[in-house]
Amino acid sequence: MRASPPPSSSLGSSCQSSQCQTEGNCMTDLGSIRILYMEDDPGLARLVQKRLKRAGYFVDIAEDGEQGVEQYQAGDYGVLIVDQNMPIYSGLQVLEILSQTGELPPTIMLTGTGSEETAVEAMKLGASDYVVKDAAGGFLDLLPPVIERILKQYRIVEERQRAEEALRESEARFRAVAQTAVDAIISMDSRGRMIFWNHGAGDIFGYDETDVLGRPFTMLLDATCHEKNDPPMSFFEVHGEARMDRGIESLGLRRDGTSVPIELSISNWETISGVFYTVIVRDISERKESEAKLARMAHTDALTGTFNRHYLVGLLEREFQRAKRYNHPIGFLMIDVNRFKQINDQYGHTIGDDVLVAISHELVETLRESDIVVRYGGDEFLIILPETNGETEIARDRLVAAMAASGRFVGLVDFPVTLSIGCAHWDPQDPRTIDRILNDADEEMYKAKRANHEQEGSRAQAPPTFA
Repeated sequence: MRASPPPSSSLGSSCQSSQCQTEGNCMTDLGSIRILYMEDDPGLARLVQKRLKRAGYFVDIAEDGEQGVEQYQAGDYGVLIVDQNMPIYSGLQVLEILSQTGELPPTIMLTGTGSEETAVEAMKLGASDYVVKDAAGGFLDLLPPVIERILKQYRIVEERQRAEEALRESEARFRAVAQTAVDAIISMDSRGRMIFWNHGAGDIFGYDETDVLGRPFTMLLDATCHEKNDPPMSFFEVHGEARMDRGIESLGLRRDGTSVPIELSISNWETISGVFYTVIVRDISERKESEAKLARMAHTDALTGTFNRHYLVGLLEREFQRAKRYNHPIGFLMIDVNRFKQINDQYGHTIGDDVLVAISHELVETLRESDIVVRYGGDEFLIILPETNGETEIARDRLVAAMAASGRFVGLVDFPVTLSIGCAHWDPQDPRTIDRILNDADEEMYKAKRANHEQEGSRAQAPPTFA
């Protein structure tokens, strides 16, 4: 295995000379690179030193392997040139000693034999290349380009290592930040399989990291949000517009099988391995509850809990459209509380409110689940009776009987609480408008109210009459 490159200070900085930039073959500032040459032949050592100096390198000489090891450990060398045949330590022994103490710099083994076994062993110990010393001295001209080539290779390896280290640091920072996030942060590979899972995801979905890595992201989505047999990537193909600045709402599926409303923001990045995705998932249960509460407040009467008059307009339009589509009639009951002013004056508005609440409960419990109760204003209620054909009066009589038998008003007032009720009918062939129908029901209610007043004035014991 070849050794990793040394620190960048050993290899020097990039050469800025115009000659090097023009020729394109100079990777480093050669004057900043120190070479240690281990050679027991003084004459040959000086020849190599002179040739490399002419090529721009600074060269120190060690006369044997032992001195070379000591000199290398005491200095800062960017390149080693080691002769195989030296006293005390051979070139291979030098490489073995130095490789045990740390990483070797770019290293060239010089051999006079041309033995492949020596070259292979040197490469195993961390040498970058080897050069055969020929009697004619041709190797002297071969050394500079070999040195330049291995320096270039080490520079590439060094830059790759720096990039990999930067990537590892970036991933470590990402994981540190992601693991502290309250939101779920989940990354997927190009097949939509999960490859990263933070603690926030575990809190929302109830899974541990080991439960989900390698599995499709769509396992976290309610079946209503995707087709069961869809490939994992189809969700991202459909919802690829859900960028970080604008999320999409969906329905998540927890480990226990319950659903949770979620908002997803999706980002992607491309590598040679394909497209990868990161999804930020936020639990929006509280937001949905708040929205539902606001919606209820917008169309619900705060006192009685029935629908309010503001909501009535859209409600009537929908009911009329549905009745026309299915050719069903609709019945209407307009209701007014008798003697309500007396209740407020005699018992106070708090008791008056309690009476209205009790009446609304009586209406809801007595009528069908499909019937709609609206607080029309003050002490008036409107009942919408879908799919009622000639049964409006029956519903009215049922309410009168329920009010007479109710015990809800005991302890509130000392006299019976009664209602004046006006009836109106409509079917899809009826040309009247919604306003006209409500006016008709209102007129009938006032007829009933006048009749009730007359009965109360004469102290009649019979139940109220209705028009």
